[in-house]
Amino acid sequence: MKNMKKGFTLIELLVVVLIIGILASVGIPSYFKTVETAKANDAVAMTSMIGNAYRMFLVDNPGAFMNGTIANGCNPPTTCAGLGATDVCRLVACNYVAPQDWGNNAYSFTVGGAAACTSDRNGGTYDGWGYSFDMLGRCTANGNAPSCPRM
Repeated sequence: MKNMKKGFTLIELLVVVLIIGILASVGIPSYFKTVETAKANDAVAMTSMIGNAYRMFLVDNPGAFMNGTIANGCNPPTTCAGLGATDVCRLVACNYVAPQDWGNNAYSFTVGGAAACTSDRNGGTYDGWGYSFDMLGRCTANGNAPSCPRM
């Protein structure tokens, strides 16, 4: 009777490793593209929300046009009454926009004319991407950003 050995041959293991490598080479770029698309969609949604908040602010405060970047310094304990009429932090302090970790986003958000966001990744393929919204709420993609998603 022959002595039967259990296990896989080297060729079988190499074929499995090769198949896993091919699947990874197809899947990983797709995963990174999905992550970037999700970040871009998040930026569009946040910028749209900030633009809407800015338009609501202008209805309540006609002529108080703002220009600046929303940063973590805008979060409470800043009070609405303690800020100048055109200070961009009024959007957060006066509860037009909810406070959040503005410095931890992949984009920086600015108000001026309406609202805009720009990727601030400090280099790389996606640096300089951005979206802007005009006073009518129309989205425009800036730089090499993907076109604005339909909302």
